[in-house]
Amino acid sequence: MMASFAFDSISTGQRVPGSQVEISNVRALQGLPPAVQKILLIGQCIGAASTSAPVRVTRRDQGAAIAGRGSILAAMVAAAIDASKEVELWAMPIADNAAGVAASATMTITGPATASGTLSAMIAGVRVTTNVNSGQVATSIASNLAAAINALPDLPVTATAAAAVVTLTCRHKGAVGNEIDVRTNYFEGEKLPAGVAVTIVGMAGGTGNPDLTSLMASLGDAQYQTFAIGMNDAANMSIIDDDLTGRWGPQRQIEGRAYFGMIAGWSTLASFGATRNGVHSTIVGGHRVPSPPWAIAAAFAAVAAFNLQIDPARPLTDLVVPGIRAPSAEHRFSRQERELLLRDGISTFRVNAAGDVAIERLISCYQVNSAGFDDISYLDVQTTATLGYYRYSYRQRMAQKFPRAKLTADTIAAVKAETIALAREWEDAGLMEDVEGFLAGLIIERDGSSPTQLNTLMTPDTVNGLLQLATRIEFIL
Repeated sequence: MMASFAFDSISTGQRVPGSQVEISNVRALQGLPPAVQKILLIGQCIGAASTSAPVRVTRRDQGAAIAGRGSILAAMVAAAIDASKEVELWAMPIADNAAGVAASATMTITGPATASGTLSAMIAGVRVTTNVNSGQVATSIASNLAAAINALPDLPVTATAAAAVVTLTCRHKGAVGNEIDVRTNYFEGEKLPAGVAVTIVGMAGGTGNPDLTSLMASLGDAQYQTFAIGMNDAANMSIIDDDLTGRWGPQRQIEGRAYFGMIAGWSTLASFGATRNGVHSTIVGGHRVPSPPWAIAAAFAAVAAFNLQIDPARPLTDLVVPGIRAPSAEHRFSRQERELLLRDGISTFRVNAAGDVAIERLISCYQVNSAGFDDISYLDVQTTATLGYYRYSYRQRMAQKFPRAKLTADTIAAVKAETIALAREWEDAGLMEDVEGFLAGLIIERDGSSPTQLNTLMTPDTVNGLLQLATRIEFIL
């Protein structure tokens, strides 16, 4: 008769009298494991990268220490921590492309002022002010504005004044600087001093983002469930898509999702989104958003990661994203425009009554299957988060319950029992429905070719979010 259990450290056939007791934790863990989330922020640094490996961060000022004040990565660290302080956060710097060109903009001042007041500008979501005195000429106002900008070392731009023109130059080379928002009078009630006008030519001319190929390869098999990427060009998105597809596969099983921010008009966003099809990439798009795209990527990633680790199946709709400034009312997309963006792989947000940016729907860029037909199987980010959790918790359960197991008929029965128990726990946690259907479709059998392999087929019915409620009211007089 086969023994019903085995010792790990006590051998049989000993001749020395006495008792030996070993302690095992094989039954210690009960219930489902936590849905752990680690975020990796990837962004440009000023000068050479200070490290070639990710650095764990817990404070806003660590970003500047790693990547330099005013850098994209430093702003991403600050944005992520402002959005959520409860998720494990890592940062990875990458140097500018030496062959790149920095974006620039101009602010041309006209005057003189006929009354005293305050010139209120906003650059990359940061308010910059300078006092203006009655009679002050344009060249003086421009000089003071440039000084006020340069007094803020965390801004992603530097300023120079020549005559009445303030020229802003991105601290980084690359196309990413083209999306830095520059404006005046963002807040209600702000206005230029009488006699003063500001003509803005927006950020443009930036080219040559760094290539992420080597950086992603350097991560090896370290798992990050969430990535926030400081660049949003098509080439780097494809690099990320390919890497995350490999991470999702059964050989590596270290799935993750990448978040990108993009600031552009509706038609540009829709056209760009239509060219993407990444299962594991999410693009959050908006028009004339004051906050830069890298801050959008970091903040949305942090809010999503925090809430998905609480419940990977629960919708993220209406969650406020702290720290991201809302676009002005005239620049917010209509419901129809947002509907169309969601059909083109672009995630959307709304602005609530308090003026806060809130998630509307976070989706993947996946739109069509390999045959070219529309496919919603990986539409919502909760779907892949739930599937990843199924795999993680199943692997954890099998590794915990069957360490160094032998493959026998009894083992197969035990594996089936544990799988069924796990499925019921998924159902109790609101991660799966129709357990009876799951049981009916469950197949566990020996592999026909490998005598050491046990094959399992599971068909879980994932829980979907309640995102639309359609009702018809037929009234009676």
